[in-house]
Amino acid sequence: MPRLYLCMGPHCRSRGAADVYVALEQALWRSGLWGRVECIASGCHDRCQIGPNLLVQPGGHRWHGLTPHQIDALIAFLADTVV
Repeated sequence: MPRLYLCMGPHCRSRGAADVYVALEQALWRSGLWGRVECIASGCHDRCQIGPNLLVQPGGHRWHGLTPHQIDALIAFLADTVV
């Protein structure tokens, strides 16, 4: 199962990571990927200056400066990679 690790460290949180997390969960539900992709609020990714940061595993794809407005692009990427 693909896993999305969204940084919830203090720097990413101050840049809106909590709003990104909510938008991501809602988009996973709407897209039918809920239960097929796991969304995890993680600790610091050590890229504080470019957060909020998200890591997609497997594959190691990273998204930086993520906003709720970018979630649709992320969901499209996931839909192409999730079987």
